[in-house]
Amino acid sequence: MKTVRFQLKRFLFLASVVAFFIIMLILWNNNQELPDCYMSTEDLKKLEDLLELTQKPLQDLKLTYFLCYNSLWGALKVKGPLPWQNSIELCVLNKEVAAIDEGFLIRSFKRHNLNIVYNSAGGYYRISKFDELFPTATLTVFEEDAITSNLRRVGFIHRMLPPNACEELNCFPPELIATPIPTVQFGEVSVPAPRDGIEIQKYLFPYSWWKEVTPLNCRLATE
Repeated sequence: MKTVRFQLKRFLFLASVVAFFIIMLILWNNNQELPDCYMSTEDLKKLEDLLELTQKPLQDLKLTYFLCYNSLWGALKVKGPLPWQNSIELCVLNKEVAAIDEGFLIRSFKRHNLNIVYNSAGGYYRISKFDELFPTATLTVFEEDAITSNLRRVGFIHRMLPPNACEELNCFPPELIATPIPTVQFGEVSVPAPRDGIEIQKYLFPYSWWKEVTPLNCRLATE
């Protein structure tokens, strides 16, 4: 009887953890704003300017960083931001960021008129100019997993998952960002990007990397 009660308690605990994880993902997704389908030339230029400015403190701090997610798609497809892309997406390494005092990190960005805020649930930093709400930049943090030796996302939502849940953790082999990291053009800005073209996108977009994905509201606008 004790064994049955123990198993029941264990099942309820695991079910609660899974339910909590699902709720957090739903809330996080619901907070994402629908992008504009076509930004003005001025707004697209602001994205390039923010990227150039964001690179300065990253270089000052000697952090490894590289273009990723939709910003990398933009660089590979159109050598700049996608028409509906309203933020810059870069990725950084946890072992390097964690070695920097948080106050010093914030001051380093503040010297360039940039505000940086960490989201501990999602494992990313959000960056913007102090005097502008738009555009923003995201620094998604990755760490090397001791079991798989791949890089995987951090954040307490992701730490609840097992190391082999790579579709959700966006695991990718560290060889793709072996130094020296090559650069690509993003508008008129040169920025580091992973090796082998779209190879990393197979890990960052495991369910759609081979598709031409357009935001739903943009598809509806053209129908």
